[in-house]
Amino acid sequence: MLYRAYDLTIDSDIDLQLPAAKGEVDIVLKETQFTLPKLHQTLIYRKGVRAQFGQNDTCIFLHWPELANFKMTGGSVLEYEKLTDDEDVFRLFALSEALGVVLFQRNLFLLHGSAVQVGEKATVFIGRPGAGKSTTLSAFAQQEHAILSDDLTAIWFDAAGQPFVLPGFPQVKIWESAVDNLGFDKNLLQPAFEGHNKFLYQQPLSVFPTTLVPLHQIIILQRPYSQKVGKLKLIESPIELFRHFPLPPRLLKGAVLQRHFEDCIRLVKAVNILKMRRPRNFNLLKKWVKQQVVSAEG
Repeated sequence: MLYRAYDLTIDSDIDLQLPAAKGEVDIVLKETQFTLPKLHQTLIYRKGVRAQFGQNDTCIFLHWPELANFKMTGGSVLEYEKLTDDEDVFRLFALSEALGVVLFQRNLFLLHGSAVQVGEKATVFIGRPGAGKSTTLSAFAQQEHAILSDDLTAIWFDAAGQPFVLPGFPQVKIWESAVDNLGFDKNLLQPAFEGHNKFLYQQPLSVFPTTLVPLHQIIILQRPYSQKVGKLKLIESPIELFRHFPLPPRLLKGAVLQRHFEDCIRLVKAVNILKMRRPRNFNLLKKWVKQQVVSAEG
């Protein structure tokens, strides 16, 4: 089956439950057997399980004990070994950091963040765990603004250095409190399979963009009473954005680290990167969303 995600066509031997695609294949996802190299612990957790990471001269590996092994090669091949019989849980792992490594191998700039299209442009939300990225995205989705990505955002630069967000897939994982307070119909949602009290909202494909979306701004969500607000300075951007790299930091070394640094500078020169307080409650969040829409479309 052929699927579309991040402006790429994926040929997969499992059901990814993503938009269907046609044409030339960019990534092959297939089951195989392979030997893991020496592994290192990461700070990446999913379903409460800590990921391990390894690499050799040509491949990058991810291992989640009792759940999955992944081997990524050349930005075009994603091989896997299933260690669980739960298809939904396995799909969650395949479409998170494993696919993220493939995007990384294709030289895309990655952020652990959520992205939404407002008008003709994209806004990306990043922040520390629990900052409210997915809840903020959910509030925009509830107002029928297009979901571009949840958890993993990929950015591409054109020849002029202008950044574009690659549409990932039209879904977002929503906390139950957000479902109840933002007006979602719980009967239309699926479980998110992350072991938390979360639901999966699938946005209609009619809303989902089919082309890259110009980046308007990056918002770093802060605590409601934080004093750390305002526009990010040029010199601050590499350190701040490094904190939101979604993959093992060991990947950023040598020429790759230099490219990441240069992309950080390109971003802060091209768009506003703002530290903003997240709204204190859901009513204020709804009002804040309307304000952001007016600002983005103005």
